Amino acid sequence: MGYFSPGDVVLRREVLHGEPWAVLPTRVIVDEPGLLAVFVVPDTPLGLPDHHWPHGWRRSGATRWRGHGKLLLHRPDDAYSVDLYWRGEDRTFHGWYLNLQDPYRRTPLGFDTLDHELDYWIPADGSPWEDRDREEFEEQVLLGKYSPELAERVRRQGEDIEKMIVSGSTWWDPAWADWAPDPAWEVPALPDGWEDYPLP
Repeated sequence: MGYFSPGDVVLRREVLHGEPWAVLPTRVIVDEPGLLAVFVVPDTPLGLPDHHWPHGWRRSGATRWRGHGKLLLHRPDDAYSVDLYWRGEDRTFHGWYLNLQDPYRRTPLGFDTLDHELDYWIPADGSPWEDRDREEFEEQVLLGKYSPELAERVRRQGEDIEKMIVSGSTWWDPAWADWAPDPAWEVPALPDGWEDYPLP
């Protein structure tokens, strides 16, 4: 499957228990052998198909992405993405959010993954990093959202991330913090038939 072009709209789809769980249109920034970078444009619609495990967005009543949007950096085979957030009227860089998830798998319309609940936050102001949602992750394991085998892989991935942060060996370019989206970009729409788009 080939690479996408900068500016393309592709679907980031989460797949849980063999069924689509959440779909988010994203804008391609870079797609090359070592990096896939996509941006969530503010006000992007959230696609939430019916699922036996309701997504948190559905439970909260959310229908669109709020805020400045976020930039997601992925390396092939990494079981996490590096997400960048900005805040305030002057769009000040807020920090790096390491979102543990399945390594991305390409599809004709974008890529598939699954959020693993456990995350790490590295503030831009130099405050200590922190892990987030660990208790929620362990609760989800007990409830059957994640298998014991997957849960153990997620824990090991978290340990590797902590070592990377502590050693200062983060791989991403800090210059991404100064990146800004094209103001002419329109809010992407969910394509017709997104609910029924078949799994690879």
